[in-house]
Amino acid sequence: MSDDANSTATRDRVYTRFKLTYDDSPTAGRLAILTMDNGRDHTKPNTFGAQALASLDEALDEFETQTDVKGLLLTGKQFIFAVGADLTQFTGMDAEAARAGGEGGHAVFARLMALPFPTLAAINGACMGGGLEIALHCDYRTVSTGAAAIAFPEVFLSIVPGWGGTQLAPRVVGARNALDAIVVNALNNNKVMKPREAFERGFADRLIDSAVFLDESLALLERLVTGQETIERPGADGVDPTEGLDEALTDVRAFVDAKVHGATRAPYLALELIEFAARGGDLDEGRRKESEALAQLLPADQAQASVYAFDLVQNRAKKQPWRPDAPPRRLSKVAVVGAGLMGAQLGALHLQRLELPLVLKDIDEGVLDRCREHVEGELDKQVAKGRLKPGKAAFLKGLVTYTTSYDDVRGADWVIEAVLERMDLKQAIFADLEEVLDEGAVLATNTSSLSVGEMAAKLAHPERVVGFHFFNPVAVLPLVEVIRPEGVSDAAMATAFDVAKKLRKTGVQCADRPAFIVNRLLSRFNGTAVQALRRGNDFREIDEAVKGLGLPMGPFELFGLVGLQVAFHTAETLAEAFPDRFVIDDNFRAIAHADVPGIYDWSAGGEVFAAVRAAVEVDADATPMSADEIRRVALEAAADECARMLDDGTVADARDIDTGMILGAGFPFFLGGLCRHLDQTGISQAVAGRPLVTAEDHAQTP
Repeated sequence: MSDDANSTATRDRVYTRFKLTYDDSPTAGRLAILTMDNGRDHTKPNTFGAQALASLDEALDEFETQTDVKGLLLTGKQFIFAVGADLTQFTGMDAEAARAGGEGGHAVFARLMALPFPTLAAINGACMGGGLEIALHCDYRTVSTGAAAIAFPEVFLSIVPGWGGTQLAPRVVGARNALDAIVVNALNNNKVMKPREAFERGFADRLIDSAVFLDESLALLERLVTGQETIERPGADGVDPTEGLDEALTDVRAFVDAKVHGATRAPYLALELIEFAARGGDLDEGRRKESEALAQLLPADQAQASVYAFDLVQNRAKKQPWRPDAPPRRLSKVAVVGAGLMGAQLGALHLQRLELPLVLKDIDEGVLDRCREHVEGELDKQVAKGRLKPGKAAFLKGLVTYTTSYDDVRGADWVIEAVLERMDLKQAIFADLEEVLDEGAVLATNTSSLSVGEMAAKLAHPERVVGFHFFNPVAVLPLVEVIRPEGVSDAAMATAFDVAKKLRKTGVQCADRPAFIVNRLLSRFNGTAVQALRRGNDFREIDEAVKGLGLPMGPFELFGLVGLQVAFHTAETLAEAFPDRFVIDDNFRAIAHADVPGIYDWSAGGEVFAAVRAAVEVDADATPMSADEIRRVALEAAADECARMLDDGTVADARDIDTGMILGAGFPFFLGGLCRHLDQTGISQAVAGRPLVTAEDHAQTP
């Protein structure tokens, strides 16, 4: 390659540069403005890799030659402050490289902290991980009301903040706030702080309106430099970090145990590091401990799986690799048929996200009244939380028609049914809809297990019907299984993916196979639980064994959440389709038909309902399974089913299964989804004779 080509390649490489400019203040003197900018728009956030840290080092070198600088303002490009380390550099990283990466970040950030003049981080946009850590190395911080998110996501990725976060946060905001931001939020599905919360918790000294943010932040720095204004904080560096420490540690340890059940080390190491800092540990020693923690965690299976999972849900799925290259139907009116519990949730979601005229159709006026209460109640909640203005809520309420007549559905472009799981009923509803809709309108079914193709078979235009399976609760779970039946039009599928995106859901494509992705795999995986009952294991014992993988709940807890009859109906569908491996155990049949709302009576402290316990029969001379055996049998069954789903074309790629299980079944990031975990543990090789996740991604636009 020529020198010119090398020069061009270097220039075009995307990395965050620290760009230095100066402002001559008439009152404060010469002020430095250091802007983090990778040269791309807000869709490519600033991240920190080796080149970014080298760029910061160069900027700090320049300060040594600028003796007249009186203060520094650090900020980011438009809409973005910085979102932390470059995750693409984590894959395959060994302990030595992880330790070196931690030490390199500490060294350059420590230089920033040691500057001999006031420094202020002006958090103008998204600020996460290393971005929040570099801000904590400054003397002062402001945050814009327009900053999208402030967070420490590291524990979510099975690592820890490695550039001072665990050491500085307790000193600045106190132990409780540090624990909440670093551990609790991360394990609550990577919850982020909004600007006001970050300010109220002490991560920023001032909350400033976005319209005047940079000017006001610079003016504050001027006043701090001249002494016109001081910012007082309790204690030497911030709040007293030991205040409420013991109680906070006890609470958060219990929370971590309930969330991950000891399956990943990261949150426990984060607790140790935060406690070390809060109890007055030496800062340099704390930095060394962080680097050692990274050396331990980053090469481990959990962190490597987390990086893989993060790429699935944040990059791959958002690109919708299955979406046909066809224009979607332009929507001007939508409808939901069936206004029960699920239909009401779907109606509320479509109304709030699409803001289009909405028809909610049911045969029962009482059901419609309850649906109206739910839809309008959800809007009222948004108003109460300050997320929606009263006038906007009133406008949205006015867009809804509650009706028993199909005539009101006329003119809808997108209609989704959410009625009982009966094929004859769904077929009749689609036939009625075809009478009032034009031939291009798209019909969607929220079925959890029935054949979409069979549902559409009797229509004049079966090519318009797609599967669009949500998970309960609709407002919380981000997955939609987009079912592609044989003969469906590209326009209908493109419309489905377009609607999923507008609803802010992640659509994953699945072929028209019984129970689709998540329910089919959960049914096979959780079949182990019923086997263990017959072996003499107790309900709670089985649930705890499965949760030992790090899952949010056990099989019997899940049965109670989705409903025993719903779970049994899915089991029946799969037993009819695949009788060789989906066999309905008599214990499950008896439990499902017990007149109780679930397995556990939570009003009685979580005791198993007497009717459920009485329904269980244990095999003669049975020997209970160990926790390891329960987990192993469940994973082996899942490995077999995953391989079959890949072979029969249910999904195009194992990454589709992993995305579905993460977003629809709560498989933690640190497992990387189901297939990645089966590959890492060698179970897929033992059961299927091959890894499930291949180097090539086979999901392609049809």
